[in-house]
Amino acid sequence: MNRPANTELALLAFRRAIGLWAGLSVFYLAGYYLFGYPFPTPVDLVAILVVVCLGVVLGVAFSFASPLPRETGLPRIVRTALIAIPALGIGIALQLFIEGPQGDRAYYAMFALAAWLGSTFITEDETDEEEGADTSDFDVLDLGR
Repeated sequence: MNRPANTELALLAFRRAIGLWAGLSVFYLAGYYLFGYPFPTPVDLVAILVVVCLGVVLGVAFSFASPLPRETGLPRIVRTALIAIPALGIGIALQLFIEGPQGDRAYYAMFALAAWLGSTFITEDETDEEEGADTSDFDVLDLGR
């Protein structure tokens, strides 16, 4: 497992959470002026910060159990589904807890996005991959053609 030191990991997670919170806050402020969304109050901004921080913490915890694979493709897609689907469920529970059934903010989507983005700090090493056979180990079979 290739992971940063604990203090560096905490700093990276904090920076990711603050950056995501700032982006979402600007989105909701712009949404007020452009699309007529409700104006985000300070309580809304704090709730967004809490949801984003909880999502990043979940993502970092998940990456300890399942580090980001080095190769692209199906392993990363499966890993994304393994973090996104439960994160959406937990986010819906947070949404109901914070706002009730009539919510103005998409806390569930913020939580899932933060969890997904928070799970990218820890990656697999080259030694973590399965020890498979090289293609050079196999000779081409001559079947009499």
